[in-house]
Amino acid sequence: MFEQERFVGRLQRHAQADPAVLVCFLHGSFGRRAEDAYADVDVTLVYAGETERALAWANRQEFVKAAMPYVAARSFDAVHVRPYLHVVLYSNGTKADYSFETIDSLSPNSLCRELRILKDTDRWGEQFQVASSRIAPAQPYISPAGLTDLDNRFWVMLWDAIRLLKRGDADKPFNIYLQLLYFTLPPLLDALPPEEPTRRALLRANYSRDIATTLRGLGELLDSYLAARAAVIRRQNLVFPINTAFESEIRRLVGRLTLP
Repeated sequence: MFEQERFVGRLQRHAQADPAVLVCFLHGSFGRRAEDAYADVDVTLVYAGETERALAWANRQEFVKAAMPYVAARSFDAVHVRPYLHVVLYSNGTKADYSFETIDSLSPNSLCRELRILKDTDRWGEQFQVASSRIAPAQPYISPAGLTDLDNRFWVMLWDAIRLLKRGDADKPFNIYLQLLYFTLPPLLDALPPEEPTRRALLRANYSRDIATTLRGLGELLDSYLAARAAVIRRQNLVFPINTAFESEIRRLVGRLTLP
């Protein structure tokens, strides 16, 4: 059993004892009280201003280790996700994402509609949650330009993977397949709601050491991609030109190439 609740209790005491931390709250599944034994913990620490945050950020590794002083931990910055984000893996099984914020840098947002407040100063955290609850959840959006870029990458990498597989090479196309999924699936999965049937079809992507099986899987991925793309265009009312003649011919060609 992972020990998130033990971590939360120690974090609360640690934040309460640090005068620089004005507000500390949890959002995500812990904010919604919907966590389970395997949920990660999304932590936000709020400081008075940039000077206080800069000092806290400089000492971030000491802070996160002091929250669980007798538990071995590995931590690293994740500023490629957003600024001032530090991720910690505690050896008791807890994963915690720490966001270092200031009163001025943190704006109300729909992700903070429900919070578990561990420390508050002048009811700032409470008021922040109320303001966040008034904001409708953001709707994921892919611009026509973004969808065009995604579409171009998909066709090139799909075709490269199929060509190499037909040559009998099961190794080299695997890297292309990973890139194909990386560039294609996350934007589409983010833009489509969980109940969308075309979204669920994308999750069946697979790669096998058996070339014939993989070729059939790529043919299915092509169909799933086109259906998901159509759903995004429809749901977001995008103006997106489709080269119907090209796609029809390619689908027929892929159908022949992926036959057993």
